[in-house]
Amino acid sequence: MSGKRVIAIVLSIILDILTLIIGLVVIFASIFSGNFPGALIAFLVVLGLMIAFPLLGVLVTKERTLKINDKRRSDKQENKILNVKEIKRIASKYKYGLFLGKTARAIALQADIIGNKINEARNAVNNRFANGSITWDRYMGVVESAADTALNNLDMMARRISVLDEKEYARLSNPLRSITHKEDVSGRLEFYQENKQLIDKGISENEMMFNKLDKLTLELGKDDDGSARTDAVIEDIEEITGQVKYYN
Repeated sequence: MSGKRVIAIVLSIILDILTLIIGLVVIFASIFSGNFPGALIAFLVVLGLMIAFPLLGVLVTKERTLKINDKRRSDKQENKILNVKEIKRIASKYKYGLFLGKTARAIALQADIIGNKINEARNAVNNRFANGSITWDRYMGVVESAADTALNNLDMMARRISVLDEKEYARLSNPLRSITHKEDVSGRLEFYQENKQLIDKGISENEMMFNKLDKLTLELGKDDDGSARTDAVIEDIEEITGQVKYYN
């Protein structure tokens, strides 16, 4: 039995005893004064409270579902992808920073536009090809793969930037750190630089992806048969998604 559960049980017993004592005083006082309805109401209130306190203790100490940022996450939750709103929230904490601000603003911008880019490409495919046809399946499959890749990249970027600290990064980047700080910070600085490089790489990959999706949307919207051009764009998108590496 957990410590919280034991405390809850002890508190509920104490509250029940106090409620019973006060309730008996009120009930007997009501009876002696001839207020029998009042005595009945007091009895019902005491009974309700004595039942409610233990139930409240059980609810308060009930095990809760683990959140995505809980260190004890289950395997299923470990693989959960952050949604766009969560990614923007994380990036917003860094957008005014000197060292991470530009990167954070790029992440937030991509989180803002990813939905429109994907929906525009989907609509273009739907307008150009018959739903369920072989060509439709191929093009839509590539668009969906691009969507998954871009969102995975944003998830990676948000998770990596969330472990960085703007003030520490500034201190580590200070050229006078070897004089003002005796500890060896080279390893910590490398950690920051490596993560920032991986984030910037993800931003660049997503930018290329969005550009190709825009080009695909434009090509599919033309009246002429530009199958060669659209096929080339599809191959470019497939190449980008194939090269992207996911980092947890």
